Amino acid sequence: MKRYYSETLRKDTPQRAGMLDGLEIFLTSSQKKAEQRRESFSSPEKYRNDQNAYREQFIDMLGFPLNEKREKGSVQKEFVTRDGNVDIYRMNFSFPNGLKLYGLYFQQIDDYQSKPLVFGLHGGAGTAELVSSIYWDSTNYNHLVRRMTDKGASVFAPQLFLWKTADFGNEYDRLEIDGKLRQLGGTVTALEIFLMKNALDYFLEEEHVNENKVGVAGMSYGGMYALYFAAADTRIKACYSCSWVCDVFKWVKDDWSYQNAQNTFAVAETAGLIAPRPLAVAMGINDPAYQKGTAKESQKILTYYRVFEKAEGFKYVEFEGTHEVDKGDEGLDFLLNALK
Repeated sequence: MKRYYSETLRKDTPQRAGMLDGLEIFLTSSQKKAEQRRESFSSPEKYRNDQNAYREQFIDMLGFPLNEKREKGSVQKEFVTRDGNVDIYRMNFSFPNGLKLYGLYFQQIDDYQSKPLVFGLHGGAGTAELVSSIYWDSTNYNHLVRRMTDKGASVFAPQLFLWKTADFGNEYDRLEIDGKLRQLGGTVTALEIFLMKNALDYFLEEEHVNENKVGVAGMSYGGMYALYFAAADTRIKACYSCSWVCDVFKWVKDDWSYQNAQNTFAVAETAGLIAPRPLAVAMGINDPAYQKGTAKESQKILTYYRVFEKAEGFKYVEFEGTHEVDKGDEGLDFLLNALK
């Protein structure tokens, strides 16, 4: 058999290292240029003049199906139990396009129509039950949903495509779902916000919830979705985002990376779409995300509130904690007081 020229394994390691070094230089340079383009694309002043136009571009960036027309679906509301000041229901939404959404609804017993409704969002590896303290003592959610119900809010906790299959079963692949949606011009983020918007349609039309008292609160992925939901839907009147806000171009995940985002919408530009509606951002100083620019990004968010002459509408809270919901009430009280 003919012998061909060969070399020892990894003799070409320096060449691959050179490729990686070059890629790093290229990406760093490109990101700096993108930041300049982003600053040219939008500004607090431009938002003040035409915020809705930017909101439409934000929705188009997230894509299908968020930019599609919604159709009214059917709802099955199953009573679970009465627990303290709330009745707990399992909610199963079915829509004409085949999509379904499940969630838990904690409805205030006394005069619930006058009480705020807050969407309470779990994070990665979580479930509606976990963020609602129904099992595992709520872990790092620190009883997010039940603290809000104790303070007089009704809360809907939707199930996002984020549960940990090793614990909860129902095998699925989130990144595969995201990939299929990207092939259709969308993202899994767009899908989940689309589903929450459908649920909000129901609560506003069927449950006679006060349209001026709807908010959203979440941690980690839930903190991302809280921010994005409020940015995309002005029916959300106040927002609490915990353990997520930072420079996300330094915390890269496939399913929250969007085409052209570095040129258009970073976290501050997204949060600017909420202004002047009240927004609270909280981050534990021992959370790894805190080191990725939380304080700096929050200062950028404040500039949007200032241009609307509503600096008091933005609250930034640093707390002594890790990747968790703040055990203190400053941020949650800010949210709920805004919905009174």
